[in-house]
Amino acid sequence: MIKRLTVICENSVYVPLPLIGEHGLSFLLEGDETTLFDTGQGLGVVHNLKMMGKDISSIRRIILSHGHYDHTGGLLPVLREHGGKTPVFLHPSAFNNKLAQRSPDLIVKIGMGTSREEYENAGAVFSEIYGYSSVCGSIHALCDVRHHEGWEPWDKMLKTEVGGEVKSDPFNDDLSLLVDTPSGPVVLLGCAHAGMVEILDQISEASGCKEFYAVIGGTHLGSAPDDYVKRAMDAMDRYNVKVVAVSHCTGFRVACAFAARFGERFVNASVGRVFSF
Repeated sequence: MIKRLTVICENSVYVPLPLIGEHGLSFLLEGDETTLFDTGQGLGVVHNLKMMGKDISSIRRIILSHGHYDHTGGLLPVLREHGGKTPVFLHPSAFNNKLAQRSPDLIVKIGMGTSREEYENAGAVFSEIYGYSSVCGSIHALCDVRHHEGWEPWDKMLKTEVGGEVKSDPFNDDLSLLVDTPSGPVVLLGCAHAGMVEILDQISEASGCKEFYAVIGGTHLGSAPDDYVKRAMDAMDRYNVKVVAVSHCTGFRVACAFAARFGERFVNASVGRVFSF
């Protein structure tokens, strides 16, 4: 059972402490065991964990939401600080070459940036996740999100290279979590590249959960059409979500819309924020 979630990495800092904000995401889940979900860019994760008094050696496993640098960049520093063998769960396509087409003439790499072998030399023991599956007793993961034919992510600049061909990233590796807490089931989103509504619906379908106590994390709704943003907000009511804590890649405009609609139910999930369940 997960009893506490601490935001370790995010774009901004919530508490008046010398913590590091960065474009990225990382959550520490504490309960019967300790799990790190994502690792940010790598600039702040170890510093912030130590500054908030967290014992890195107690981390039982690491789960990665997808293969972008702002969620995986801290993996190597955490592995080195942790020492020994560390289970790391992810979808295998997280290792694919991830790209961003910044302009017609400029494509930049935005992937993990380190070889699988180097991670393994630092202690990573990788376990691959597909579909909906259990990571441990209190944590379940969803990836390989289903879509209607012709679906593409909102953010057209995000690409992947497969067999030498650069194409729109289908984000099979986009992985979200359903965690069991004393307050009820909680959904954690990395970036929700696969679509926030589709993720919530398929987690509900797979788990049988009709309500979620909280939805926390990145939604990548900044580039989504207004009607889809409304569908995402409607889903918060449809699943009777008590705590709406969208952050990171949600975008300022959409975060403001969520805050205006949900009032006291809305929480800004920035670095240092603690959710007790």
